Amino acid sequence: MKSSLLITLSIWAVSLFVTAGNSPMKYGKPEPSDLTMTTYAADTSASAVVLCNYGYFNGAQIQFVHQIRIKILKETGKSNGNFYVPANAQTDVKGQVVNMENGKAVVTKLTKEGIFIERVTRDQFRARVAMPNVKAGSVIDVEFFYKGLPYYWEFQKTIPVKWSEIVLEDNPYISFRKNMTGYIPLKVASGNRWAVADAPAFVAESYVNNYENYLSRMQIEVQSIHVPGALYKDYATSWDVVVENLNRSNEFGLQLNSPNGYLNDIEKEIKKSATTPYERMAKAFEAIKKFKWNSSQTIWPSTGGISYAFNKKTGNAADINMSLVSLLRKLDIEAYPMLLSTRQNGIIPPYSVSFDKLNYFAVKAFINDTPYLLDATEEYLPINMLPKRAINGKGLVVLKTGFEWMDLTAQKKDKTYEMINCTLSQDGTLEGECAFHRSEYAAYEQRKKFKSFNSEDEYLKSLESKFNGLSIDTYTNKGMDSIESSLSETMHFSMKNKTTKVGNQLMINPFIFDRIVENPFKAVDRLYPVDFTTCKEQRFNISIKIPQGWQATELPKNVRMALPDNSATILMNAATSNDMIQIAFKFNINKAIYIQSEYNDLKLFYDELVKKESELIVLTKI
Repeated sequence: MKSSLLITLSIWAVSLFVTAGNSPMKYGKPEPSDLTMTTYAADTSASAVVLCNYGYFNGAQIQFVHQIRIKILKETGKSNGNFYVPANAQTDVKGQVVNMENGKAVVTKLTKEGIFIERVTRDQFRARVAMPNVKAGSVIDVEFFYKGLPYYWEFQKTIPVKWSEIVLEDNPYISFRKNMTGYIPLKVASGNRWAVADAPAFVAESYVNNYENYLSRMQIEVQSIHVPGALYKDYATSWDVVVENLNRSNEFGLQLNSPNGYLNDIEKEIKKSATTPYERMAKAFEAIKKFKWNSSQTIWPSTGGISYAFNKKTGNAADINMSLVSLLRKLDIEAYPMLLSTRQNGIIPPYSVSFDKLNYFAVKAFINDTPYLLDATEEYLPINMLPKRAINGKGLVVLKTGFEWMDLTAQKKDKTYEMINCTLSQDGTLEGECAFHRSEYAAYEQRKKFKSFNSEDEYLKSLESKFNGLSIDTYTNKGMDSIESSLSETMHFSMKNKTTKVGNQLMINPFIFDRIVENPFKAVDRLYPVDFTTCKEQRFNISIKIPQGWQATELPKNVRMALPDNSATILMNAATSNDMIQIAFKFNINKAIYIQSEYNDLKLFYDELVKKESELIVLTKI
């Protein structure tokens, strides 16, 4: 929609030829020092470095030129010869790789086989290149030309960037918004020019929502196109305009509000069998889940519309959940589209309107003023639980007139309760029964895992492979096919290789199945939040009967530890009575997101957690 109008406007351009403005690099002519460089002084550990990343939007001709030069410093940096940038459906690309061979510069040209134009969303594309003959010492030059604007510009990447600059000239017909993110200060920010010098490599750490949310970058989005006397199109000057455009759109509002007769048979069947509104909603939810999701995340139905996709029994997120909204309405249940940005797509900027950030379709329904969130793309997902990809900021609920925002913070937790009752033999073998009780997100994830195997036997063999020395004699589960309930798994097992004998002592770690062996938080400081997605609640109890002739001489130390406001807690109690050892452990993460100022406390907390789960039971021969 936007791209076609930009192409129309470009007819009025003075010329089809555009230069790269005042680019700090000349394409195809690397400096001799670039060719001989072996390390990057600002980061000698770097495997590659972006020497120059330059973009220039010619406002008169509505054309963008993007030049990039990359130096490969080590063999481990060769993967940086494959990369992508925002582009248009019709983008001209040229590139080359220069290598020094026997003192001479040898040039290898990028061919069309190494150029790929890929659709990202309905209106957004990217150009991906796979550069030839890349090796340690290579200098890569690539240049991209296309009509329109890039939808983002990165000043920082996962390798160091020596210089990154973008120039965006004004156009009298196009109004566009620029939003900056990240933590690196701009070297230049004047008029229509922005630049960053010596940007360090972005190092992604554990529990990051989406590292692109924290890169130093500029989001660019067209707000409106206005040609006096000829054309006016308003895209995203306000959320009211976004919702109005959606409701008027043939692909969105028209399909959503059409009779959608393909659902009539399902409607009749549900009305016959369901007696309450909640039961009607639940049956509609399960009926639409028979529709297979093709993994495409979008707010727009497939070509051919939602009825065509439904008849094929496969479709994208919009096909599936738009059908769910329509079916719920047929069943007299108030239901609306809820549009959002997935975690992979980044957070919707809280300070501005962004049509392009909406890339996923879920559902908000009401029964007697009680709200329910639904997403029928996932077979094992219950009502009022969104997939983790959709737990991201806020959702835009598109009402029949107007809109409202929905907080997408997870209301459910990841809950696991593990109970083990076992006997330790003289040869160090553990034998007994283990029961896992999972609920909410833990149950959902475990159902998906179990159902990914072809059979129960295949699943059990995978467990035996994962835990060295494990042998499972019997196995049962309860609630595997009931997604609204908790899930229990019980097995009788024996396990070798879990004890260590030193002289007259026998040592065993009580966490025989799963434990945290290293702290996921390694950086001294952190510039962005820690995001666990959901709160966590883990309980662990083990009872071990020790063999005759042995005595417990050392147990894990009892501890109670909590972060401020009890946002995370650890509780461990260990005791022995006659020939029985009992350990109870509880670990809670009571909020999903920890801001930067809380990082050091959280890191120290995890240091202690790793230590507690590493403490041993020591038995001594008597």
